[in-house]
Amino acid sequence: MVNPAYYGLENAEVEMLNSYLSRLVQTTFEDLEDSGCIKMDEENVEPLVLGTIASQYYLSYMTVSMFGSNIGPDTSLEMFLHILSGASEYDELPVRHNEENYNEALSGRVRYMVDKNALDDPHVKANLLFQAHFSQLELPISDYVTDLKSVLDQSIRIIQAMIDICANSGWLSASVTCMHLMQMVMQGLWFDQDSSLQMLSCMNEDLLQSLRKRGISTVQQLLDLPGATLQAMIGNFPASRFFQDLQNFPCIRMKLKVEKKDIDGRKYLALKIKLEKTNRKQNRSRAFTPRFPKLKDEAWWLVLGNTSTFALYALKRVSFSDHLVTHMELPSPLTSVQGMKLMMVSDCYVGFEQEHSVEELVKSQLTEASD
Repeated sequence: MVNPAYYGLENAEVEMLNSYLSRLVQTTFEDLEDSGCIKMDEENVEPLVLGTIASQYYLSYMTVSMFGSNIGPDTSLEMFLHILSGASEYDELPVRHNEENYNEALSGRVRYMVDKNALDDPHVKANLLFQAHFSQLELPISDYVTDLKSVLDQSIRIIQAMIDICANSGWLSASVTCMHLMQMVMQGLWFDQDSSLQMLSCMNEDLLQSLRKRGISTVQQLLDLPGATLQAMIGNFPASRFFQDLQNFPCIRMKLKVEKKDIDGRKYLALKIKLEKTNRKQNRSRAFTPRFPKLKDEAWWLVLGNTSTFALYALKRVSFSDHLVTHMELPSPLTSVQGMKLMMVSDCYVGFEQEHSVEELVKSQLTEASD
């Protein structure tokens, strides 16, 4: 009204404003429809899955549209990293004067190739920053440290949106790969290259090799060992530092039971899931993520799926400080229980996955019932 010329209008008369606003609404809806975020008819506008996810995580409709076009059931870790870096949220990541030279130098040190013809592109820079974070490379200048914090901070909701898109499509493999990407962001490690033991601040190469010789490759294994056994394993290494580091991680016991449910006349089977922290980290849910720039609380994904057909049936995100009881509905008919498993995946720790066979649980409970 004050400055109509800014909007390409000759004046601020009611008719002209109405016409302008109608066009704006129409083109906005058309953009959202073209991107797969909404569906329209003459009377109604309804959100689709992509639109709902964009709204939930405050993402650009262009970002989720790009996800919808590029994510598939077998998307690899490298491709997920490429897709993540391509999000519209990184359009404004600064590539300052001469920084393409720093980007070129970084591109020669990272694991995955980037487009050498676009070293002044913010999305290429985002990709390089992620890879430098996972490899714990020294960044060339202090501006890159600030940029990395911004890139990591934004990445959480972008990755959560990618996981929701995979889960809505029923893709088990892609969902879990994306969860691993989240763990990598949190820990500054490569999921498939680095040992999860490197999450311990005190870990060095000698101790790593010493533990590996004894068949220890994950923090989870360390948590399962008695203190005296651990003490003998680490030898001359400062025990106080080692045990202090270890206390930062939770040890979680999971118990499962199949129950019959009847809600409003609808009968179905549900999985009753009991989770309990069994070590000193009880009543603390702050995540141990020293390489991530912000404080974070632990959360876990409960993933119900079939590891032989790679179908995902249900996904639930939970967090708790001490213990938790929750339920997940089993797919009907139960003939599909063959190969069905419940996985618990951390959103911040590498190598903390648990896998439980629902198929064996159902069989054992049916046997007990018939006895």
